[in-house]
Amino acid sequence: MTEPYQYKHILAAVDMSESNRKVIAKAVDRARANNAKLSVIHVDVDLKDLYTEMIDIDIDNIQDQVVADAKQRLEDYLADIDYPIEKKLVICGDLALKVNEAVDQHQVDLLICGHEQSFWSLLTSSARQLMNTVPCDLLVVPLPKN
Repeated sequence: MTEPYQYKHILAAVDMSESNRKVIAKAVDRARANNAKLSVIHVDVDLKDLYTEMIDIDIDNIQDQVVADAKQRLEDYLADIDYPIEKKLVICGDLALKVNEAVDQHQVDLLICGHEQSFWSLLTSSARQLMNTVPCDLLVVPLPKN
């Protein structure tokens, strides 16, 4: 009989909504069961991708402020988690690309993300993007419709 696989590093991808608390709970549960490291990632929009025309604002400065605000929100979001968090990542850019980079860079062997079960999510699901690209195991947690 073979030993069950033990995950070493679990990454939870969250959007910091209340429904994503279910993703965090599942990630903590899996990390505990595997005695694994747990990290959390939030991918925010890259403002440079939104502004394709010449504009008279300092996008880099605004982007830095957006990231700083998101880091603080993530700290607050994770404040009551009763498990050590290895990395708290806030990254701007394409979700699938940035999550895949984090999985590779931090040697993640299980990615946990949420999936809202609705008509529109069939077209725009981030879980679907990740299923097609992520190089590690993927656990998709069904989330209630908002």
